[in-house]
Amino acid sequence: MPGLRYDLHIHSALSPCAEDDMTPATIAGFNKLAGAEVIAVCDHNSALNLPAVAACCREYGLGLIPGLEVNTQEEIHLLCYFPSVEAALEMGEQVYRTLPDIRSDRYVWGRQLIMNESDEITGEVEKLLTTACGLGIYEAAGLCRELGGLPVPAHIDKSSYSAISVLGVLPEDLGFSIVEAARPHKLLPMQTAGLLPEGLEVISSSDAHSVENLRSEFPLLPEGCLLEKYIL
Repeated sequence: MPGLRYDLHIHSALSPCAEDDMTPATIAGFNKLAGAEVIAVCDHNSALNLPAVAACCREYGLGLIPGLEVNTQEEIHLLCYFPSVEAALEMGEQVYRTLPDIRSDRYVWGRQLIMNESDEITGEVEKLLTTACGLGIYEAAGLCRELGGLPVPAHIDKSSYSAISVLGVLPEDLGFSIVEAARPHKLLPMQTAGLLPEGLEVISSSDAHSVENLRSEFPLLPEGCLLEKYIL
């Protein structure tokens, strides 16, 4: 399915840094109206809102790639995409068990809301989801692949929480085939400097944490992109 209009990095109200109005139905509805064809909600270290997001996407006729954004032990953000909601939930459970026992303070960090497809709050996550988990980037990428998923380094061109900012380079032995970039044109100088392997596919998403940051225009998924097979 080449040429699909996409946004593959959106946060719901489950992420404490996202607004409470980033509900499953709101995300699906706004993206459908704006012209998206496939989205991915990738909350920090958890996939607990994906069942509701999947139901809303089905209702709106919108493609979904189940995912989450792991904050590794090194403080590197790693997008993990899966062929099913169940696989993403399993990844989230394993990541959550390695998080430090820091309770989230809603007045400091924001709420971590679990919702159903009617946007009703069904619970809140206790541990703070934005902390670094106990899995290093090699372990997190390996676990993602074991569960049938595809790991993608997030916002590789940013000065924080990216593999380049933390490691200095993107090691070839991590085996990544796709990277996400906020500004894809910045990757050529990185490749020229030897910081990135050649031949990587590049995606660029909104990383939206609020309704105001959701996209109104969408890039097209590269033809033959490996992520196509993960679309529900």
